Amino acid sequence: MSKTKEHESKEFKTDNDFDPDFFKDIERKSNIWSCIQCGTCTASCESGRWTALKTRTIIRKLTLGDLTVLKDPDIWLCTTCYQCYERCPRDVKPTDVIMELRNYATKLGNISPNHRAVVGYLKNYGHAVPINDEVKQQRKELGLEELPPTLFKFKSEGDTEDIEKIKELLFDLPEEKEKEEEK
Repeated sequence: MSKTKEHESKEFKTDNDFDPDFFKDIERKSNIWSCIQCGTCTASCESGRWTALKTRTIIRKLTLGDLTVLKDPDIWLCTTCYQCYERCPRDVKPTDVIMELRNYATKLGNISPNHRAVVGYLKNYGHAVPINDEVKQQRKELGLEELPPTLFKFKSEGDTEDIEKIKELLFDLPEEKEKEEEK
């Protein structure tokens, strides 16, 4: 294909193609438009050494308006170690960008099964890891209260009214896509 035909067949995005609210939180929490695609974020990424996560690619897709990034499973591979955040020469704050993308993706029903499980544990038990009898015993041996100050403790004290309010406000996850499709 000649350069002219290739150029004509490309679709370029304009301001009218973007939902103005989409970038609002990302712009507020980061300096995304200063990204020069140097790759420091990707080179600093511990998760990227063992997974497909390429932070630079995620940032690039986002700045180009490629909203497929919200369906990209790689946004869930970030461990939020903040190395990219601390090393970025342009103060872009890639970790915050990824966290906002996760928020948007979750609203669309795209959340990794592992993250969904953690939210379920928080919702049901008040802690990301359920506290079983073994953990309770270890806490006692360490001189700690059997239950940390989480929903576990408040549930055992009978304070369930506030817990229900918290659950309603914080844990409003969309149904899993497979379950929705089965209905």
